[in-house]
Amino acid sequence: MQQAKTAFLNGVPYDISEGETILSFSRRIDETNEIPTLCDDTRLAPYGSCRVCSVDVALTADGPRKVMASCHTPITDGMHIFTHSERVEKLRKNIVELVLSDLPEHMLTKSLTSPTTEFEQVVNETGVSQVRFNSPKKSFPASNSSQETQSVDDSHPFMRSDLSMCIDCNRCVRACDEIQGEQVLSVSGRGFDAKIIKGQDVSFKESDCVSCGACAQTCPTGAISDIFREGLASAYLENIKQESTEQDNPKPIDKVRTVCSYCGVGCNLEVSVKDNKILSIEAPTDAEVNSGHTCLKGRYAWRFYDHDDRLDSPMIKVNGTLQKVSWQDAYEYIAKRLTNIKTEYGSDAIAGISSARCTNEENYLLQKMMRAVIGTNNIDCCARVCHSPTAYGMQKSFGTGAATNSIEDLKQTELILLIGANPTAAHPVTGAKIKQKVMKGTPLIVLDPVKTELARYANWHIQLRPGTNVAVLNMMAYFIIEAGLVDNDFVQTRTEEYQSYAQAIQALNIDQLAAIAGVDKYLVKEAAIAYAKANKAMSFHGLGVTEHSQGSRAIMCIADLVMLTGNVGSEGVGMNPLRGQNNVQGAADMGCQPHQGAGYLVINEPNNIKAYQEHYQVTENSLVNLKEWPTEIGYKIPEMFNAALAGDLKALWILGEDVVQTDPNQQHVVASLENLDLLIVQEIFLSETAKMADVVLPGTSFLEKSGTFTNGERRVQRVNAAVPAKQGCKTDGDIIVEMMNALGYQQAPYSPESLLDEISKIVPFFAGITWQNLGDNGLQWPVYEEGVDTKILHINNFKRGLGKFHFFEFEESTEVLNNSEKLPFILTTSRNLEHYNAGTMTRRSGNEIIVDEDVLLINQLDAQEKGIEDRSKVRLFSARGEITLTAELSDKVNRGVLFTTFHFPELMINRVTGDVTDKHTKCPEYKVVAVDIDLA
Repeated sequence: MQQAKTAFLNGVPYDISEGETILSFSRRIDETNEIPTLCDDTRLAPYGSCRVCSVDVALTADGPRKVMASCHTPITDGMHIFTHSERVEKLRKNIVELVLSDLPEHMLTKSLTSPTTEFEQVVNETGVSQVRFNSPKKSFPASNSSQETQSVDDSHPFMRSDLSMCIDCNRCVRACDEIQGEQVLSVSGRGFDAKIIKGQDVSFKESDCVSCGACAQTCPTGAISDIFREGLASAYLENIKQESTEQDNPKPIDKVRTVCSYCGVGCNLEVSVKDNKILSIEAPTDAEVNSGHTCLKGRYAWRFYDHDDRLDSPMIKVNGTLQKVSWQDAYEYIAKRLTNIKTEYGSDAIAGISSARCTNEENYLLQKMMRAVIGTNNIDCCARVCHSPTAYGMQKSFGTGAATNSIEDLKQTELILLIGANPTAAHPVTGAKIKQKVMKGTPLIVLDPVKTELARYANWHIQLRPGTNVAVLNMMAYFIIEAGLVDNDFVQTRTEEYQSYAQAIQALNIDQLAAIAGVDKYLVKEAAIAYAKANKAMSFHGLGVTEHSQGSRAIMCIADLVMLTGNVGSEGVGMNPLRGQNNVQGAADMGCQPHQGAGYLVINEPNNIKAYQEHYQVTENSLVNLKEWPTEIGYKIPEMFNAALAGDLKALWILGEDVVQTDPNQQHVVASLENLDLLIVQEIFLSETAKMADVVLPGTSFLEKSGTFTNGERRVQRVNAAVPAKQGCKTDGDIIVEMMNALGYQQAPYSPESLLDEISKIVPFFAGITWQNLGDNGLQWPVYEEGVDTKILHINNFKRGLGKFHFFEFEESTEVLNNSEKLPFILTTSRNLEHYNAGTMTRRSGNEIIVDEDVLLINQLDAQEKGIEDRSKVRLFSARGEITLTAELSDKVNRGVLFTTFHFPELMINRVTGDVTDKHTKCPEYKVVAVDIDLA
């Protein structure tokens, strides 16, 4: 056995770890004996410019000492380190004094009286009390923009800069590069003329800054800051003032750790709170998911939580107008109406739609209420609208419909395959990690109709026509088999149905498929061979794969590629869906779907029915008796709308979903909702759907509730309430529990801890999860009873036993077949970075200042033929309806393809989208819409 290596910290021996620096070693051993730093950030590579972290180093206890920068000096066996010798403390003091000599005088005064920034703390701790040197103050203008500039750049709704406070540590530049990969910030000039610039020395607003805030979080002086951190500093100073004057005990600034509710990345957030008000949000550096990084939505777009538009009372519609009522009145009204509907029409005349923005526990409760209290399997969620093909297709191929690997595996992969996803906009922290990996030389293949940001970095961008994923994926499989690059050992031992699959693939007409998809077959061949030859290749896919009529089949085609090459079951490989909403995975896990209950147990199998009945105690604790227990598969969301329009569905309960704005064919959705007898909506704002409701119940945002979210890599994480529920509102869990009780079911008061315990008893892969053992970073399911989680799925075998190959011919969407002659363009949609889905939250933040409209991208040649100029107002129309919006000429789309986002209700993009859905899951085909365009 190899003997442990040891180093001495201030005379005490400690074991050292591989790859440690003196600074990281010291921090690991004794956090209280902190070595001061200015240019260091644990998220960044060691830099060594400030030398404040200098320490005395010797080879023996009494040997000669040498001053060395601890941040980048490797620790070695037998090294003796002295962190606070008289010599290094004097050196640190001189360095800090020299730094102060170039800064405004108030920075020394503030450091001595009320330090709040990292730099001020270091000044205070090193004992600098005066500056003896001349002071060539920095006084650079903020930018060279056309407007008259001052030293402070306040052009951005969130970001601020004042270069007079800059100490040239370059942490902001390095953060922009190493964390975000954006390279907006750089250094101009040398010596005393050196300064930080944005882009070509412009303002924040004029630059390409993506507002991630990494520079503001790392800046030690506040030379770059954000408006919320400034408010936090003011609150901190107020605390000090109250303490020093011995007034009433000041309320402390609490730090609450929670999980972002925007996308499926699941970033950890640290929320600063005082007097039940949120001051700022940053990212904890020890978070395994995001490692101290967020996008602008997670860091800045949170002010919606106390917006004036927030609902603050239950409402019932009387004579066409929503009127405020008490909670008791609302519950009694709903209970009476639902009971009457159930008595007259049966349980299946009632349905529920759950929410991927709510916690696992809340989703679990709503499906439990529908099944155990109402007595119907008519429960679905927005996973149907985005990733149901992922779950279906991966279950068919592998047996489990979830990510096979962790995002952390990007560090090990040797090639990335990105299909139908724009992660730098829709999953920004993961997108930044992919971008960083690619910028360092990892090959990237992108299949996408749009020239996304990552497509610009790709070695192979296959810009296929929307709706032709199956054609191109089959082409890739053809070239892999043709080149003899199949992993035969893996295929023979781990899979089935290969021979028939390979035979069908080899019979394909590749030239015909290339023409259909509008791609270069040689480019596809190069990409396919590169994927197959990589020792470790990792695939990611998004809604550009799933939201198609062949969505589920495309998922199985990706799984085919993964199995052909053996890229599953180890580090740095796998098939990884980029989940659209923060808890899409969790909502499905909890049983919010009509064919599977909590834990994906098939809902109409006798053994599963018995297990659910016993678990929910339906024989003794419910209005639903054994005869009434639902045994038939319920309605999917599109089927709910059809049933409502036909008069078969009478009541619909919607939790946190704005189906009027986000579901396809808006006119059909509205007509369906209008035909209901009872529409109940739980929401935080009066959304377009809530406006149509008979009863509105005011819920809460993620900042006001506790529970768990499950991110796209199967990581179950604790959500902790940062502030109490807004007055007049209730958490969504409390609302459902109280409604269950109003309907006669004895459900215990809402408690995430006890509900998680209940869930663990019925969901097999939650068996070892408890509120306590989730800790700060959560656990990736399946979690076994001893609390051990699972980073990688399918290591030795697939959940279904053998992985199964599936072959599907390409089929043109009926949307194109039925409309292409009259409507020659294909519209495809996605998100932008600044906004999220219907914009309910982001439009009530400063993000609306950055992006305030949905625009339509059109190829320059198409625009020229139509007489459309850049920023023209155009009429976009389909077989369903039309909208007017602004056109933007762009090379991001090929001829015949249009692109837009769907964040603004003023436009209602879904007036033009259609009724075509995935053949297996009813997921809407948002990505292929036959349209035409002309000048408005």
